[in-house]
Amino acid sequence: MKQKNDYSVVVFLSTGEVKKWTYVHKLSGFVQFLDNKHSEWIYMNVYNRRNRKYLKRFYKGNSAPDFL
Repeated sequence: MKQKNDYSVVVFLSTGEVKKWTYVHKLSGFVQFLDNKHSEWIYMNVYNRRNRKYLKRFYKGNSAPDFL
């Protein structure tokens, strides 16, 4: 079973701005949050929060699973 808040996410916006979230639990719910609150996002990089290892990149419009 996955632990809560397993991911850190770095989101790149079309404005050139970069936003970071340290405690992300479900990736699919986070994508919905981005679509609603930050509709100008282009892609996001997902990292393991505990060891900072890069895991995967997701682009806007592509679906993301709950967990990797």
